[in-house]
Amino acid sequence: MKKILPILFAALLGAYMIFGIIFLTGKNGDKRVCQGVELSVRDSVSNEMVTLATVMDMLKDNGMDPVGKPMDKLLLDSMENVLVKHPFIDRAQCFGTSGDYLKVNVTTKVPLVRVRNDRGQDFYVDSHGGILPCRSTAIHVPVATGHIDYAFAGGPLLEVVNAINASRFWKAQIEQINVTDKGFFELVPRVGYHILEIGTAQDVPVKLDRLMNFYEKGLDNVGWNKYSRISVAYQNQVVCRKRK
Repeated sequence: MKKILPILFAALLGAYMIFGIIFLTGKNGDKRVCQGVELSVRDSVSNEMVTLATVMDMLKDNGMDPVGKPMDKLLLDSMENVLVKHPFIDRAQCFGTSGDYLKVNVTTKVPLVRVRNDRGQDFYVDSHGGILPCRSTAIHVPVATGHIDYAFAGGPLLEVVNAINASRFWKAQIEQINVTDKGFFELVPRVGYHILEIGTAQDVPVKLDRLMNFYEKGLDNVGWNKYSRISVAYQNQVVCRKRK
């Protein structure tokens, strides 16, 4: 009896292992096939820019439709290389799940400002200074107008936008940025009928602090609509033009 028990245990263990292999590979030894695609979008201000339909279309257009294909034959690296060619995708990761699905994790680029320049061009600038095309779905970011080319958008304009976004107050207050033909910045606030002139992109955080101080000690006393223009373009100065 003692000799039978180890033999019986070994037989049951072998049967369990065979069953597990059959379960994982499918009935009759068939290979596991992809049942579908699951998408996760990260760091996106608007998930509508990259959807599951977007991912599927890109894979199909490149002959990489995974559905119905053996899981061990999916070209995961090639899929990732295809997906990062999308203008709004920064990084892509593809891997198989235990449920026989292709999981796609996507990190999108983050548009910070929309540019509508005096050349008739319309595009977004992302957090790295990259140029992104405009889509039918609007993204709620400040609009920059005026004399702005691609190089200026990814340089001085991005510096100004980053300085504005670093302050909760200014991020909520500024809705439009205009650039003159001299490269000077004019900010259009949400509250108050005045234009804020900050000059060039040099020392923007300092200029915004000076404006904040004037807001708190000046405009609160005389009213937010007394002036048509408020300039901090020059060092240690706040120059105001009264409304006519």
